[in-house]
Amino acid sequence: MPASIRFSPHLRRLFGATLFATLALPPAAFAQVSSDCQKGGELFKARIVWIEKIQGLPRKKTDPVTACTLFNNLSSANAKVLAWAKANKDWCAIEDTQIAGLEAESTNVGNIRGKACAAAAQYTKLKAEAERAAKNRDNDAFSVDMHSDPLAPPVKIPPSAL
Repeated sequence: MPASIRFSPHLRRLFGATLFATLALPPAAFAQVSSDCQKGGELFKARIVWIEKIQGLPRKKTDPVTACTLFNNLSSANAKVLAWAKANKDWCAIEDTQIAGLEAESTNVGNIRGKACAAAAQYTKLKAEAERAAKNRDNDAFSVDMHSDPLAPPVKIPPSAL
């Protein structure tokens, strides 16, 4: 994953607000909320797990395949949260601005996911080519064995023949 990918300030605020909303509310507040609205809180928490894993990736030398997998999982979690929010908008008092923010975040994550997965596909292709090339070098008739003298005759001639 390129180091130039960064989360926008809006996205960070949305992550922080989501984390605060799900963790700051006391358990008693969830007891009064319907089970449909509680399911939304669980979906948000599951989504935050993927966000934390992505934010925990090292800035450099991140395996692109791992990044692609994490962004696929985050994209899936975002889709579930967005579908839930749209379905329960009125019942759970979700504002239009919150849904718009989720849609914008989903689009942003989708774009980053596309870049990460394209890098993963390129990485996998180049890695396979390098492995094939290394294997072909071992079988190459023109390769030189550096452990022996390349100028020595392949068959030893008996001294009596000379």
